[in-house]
Amino acid sequence: MNKNDETFGSRLRKVRQHFNLKQKEFAAGLGISSPALSEIENGKYKPGHDFMYHIVKSYKVNLYYLLFGEGEMFLDPLSIGGGFSRYSGGNPEMKRFIWYFERSPIVQHFILGQFRRYINEERESIERDVNIFVNEADKDFDPLKDRDK
Repeated sequence: MNKNDETFGSRLRKVRQHFNLKQKEFAAGLGISSPALSEIENGKYKPGHDFMYHIVKSYKVNLYYLLFGEGEMFLDPLSIGGGFSRYSGGNPEMKRFIWYFERSPIVQHFILGQFRRYINEERESIERDVNIFVNEADKDFDPLKDRDK
């Protein structure tokens, strides 16, 4: 089957399967319900602008592929800016971590969980460490203000 003969829903399903996600997990990452995702994958519902925005932003999906079945499934990481790559400092292990972190929502959610646990256990030490590097632009930022969102 030619990619162009596939439907939007079948291409969306391929994206989900690429990440080895169940409908429930993928739907949650896109801010929609599992039944809504099922209807989209089965061609019963056509998603709107917000959905398209979230899938491109969250999963780096090539919208042209998703809509028309042409081009690569994912955006070329080099065409969407440096992201966190500038922080690797030439360290191959850090570069590898950043590569996965930028591309995998699973890695992002895992790291967020680890961060939450660690920040609760070591808040004072971390804040002392961070305060060494705070500059004028950061002085008004309160990392605790939006922590529960």
